[in-house]
Amino acid sequence: MIQGTIKNWDPLKGWGFIEGENGEDYFLHISKVRKGQKIRINCRVKFDYIEGQMGPEAENVTLF
Repeated sequence: MIQGTIKNWDPLKGWGFIEGENGEDYFLHISKVRKGQKIRINCRVKFDYIEGQMGPEAENVTLF
């Protein structure tokens, strides 16, 4: 799993970006966040990633 920080998040649209510890940005959609987790800017998270159509995407996102 990769560790990172929520870089930006739009709760109304349900998406944002995570900045990984490796410096890369990962797209985040609310459907990829584990149940019961509340996402906010600057939260520390761990996640897996896949290579999506538009670039790296986070999945299985969990708060630290």
